[in-house]
Amino acid sequence: MTIKKNIAVLCGGYTSERQISINSAKQIIENIDKNLFNSYLVEVSHEGFYIIFTNEKLKVNLNDFSFESNCEKIKFDYAFIIIHGSPGEDGKIQGYFDIINIPYSSCNVLASAITYNKLACKFFLSNNKNITMAKMIVINKDSCFSIENLVETIGLPCFIKPNTSGSSYGITKVYDKEKIIEAINEARKEDNTVLIEEFINGVEVSCGIVKTKTQTYIFPITEISTKNDFFDTQAKYEDGFTEEITPARISEQTTKLVQETTLKIYDELNCEGIVRVDYIIKNEVPYFLEINSIPGMSAASIVPKQIRVAGKNISEILTEIIQEKL
Repeated sequence: MTIKKNIAVLCGGYTSERQISINSAKQIIENIDKNLFNSYLVEVSHEGFYIIFTNEKLKVNLNDFSFESNCEKIKFDYAFIIIHGSPGEDGKIQGYFDIINIPYSSCNVLASAITYNKLACKFFLSNNKNITMAKMIVINKDSCFSIENLVETIGLPCFIKPNTSGSSYGITKVYDKEKIIEAINEARKEDNTVLIEEFINGVEVSCGIVKTKTQTYIFPITEISTKNDFFDTQAKYEDGFTEEITPARISEQTTKLVQETTLKIYDELNCEGIVRVDYIIKNEVPYFLEINSIPGMSAASIVPKQIRVAGKNISEILTEIIQEKL
């Protein structure tokens, strides 16, 4: 009889996306093949790593990534990382697993660090002339800047966003120059580095992708149509504010271009695991917005919907991802 491997599904983390991560993890647990694996929910916080059971929680021994239950020591064989934000998407937890030699589901340390940092990611991809991006100005903690110069260079409306955050936390769409300082201060609640980006008037879309040694899955594209001014936190997580249309109502040619660009970005950044790339399409041209190296995987999230529309089985894809490293 084959001994089932022990899979830790890591969630939580240190950022505003903590609860969203926990929701994603519960869905991952539900879809991991129970005939092949023993899966455990592991919540990560500044206090440590804890196994979460119905009526108790047990601390994980980080020396060897194990825990004890009923006088039995259980060691994990694999980490499925579903922490949105730090320490999951920024590469910190991957460094820990590299040190103790535990395989994991996501991008490696370098790719995670680059993709989490919007500025670094855009600089990295800017060498590729086939990847189009909006104009951008960067304001660091101690930067001197002129509001008049910002408006002249970027135009209004514009987006002001923190460099390292997800789920649209800290993002403001600004129409009046008098609101720029307020928006910068809002972004700085998440990160001291702030990006001022050109507003691209077009159709927002998102494309999920995962590659294994034997398969490449580029999922159907989702069009994001929101009643709000942009795809903000409320639009993402509260019912009734957004319609997510899969497949997107774009031409076959543009669909192909978005999917090809998504694969190009995935390969150039040396991504691993499930990734989602967001764009604005204007005049049939996809403008790269950002990449989510650990996208939401709750039942209501974009990628699981794309997988279902593609006619694929989420459990089978998770099995492929896990077994590739095992």
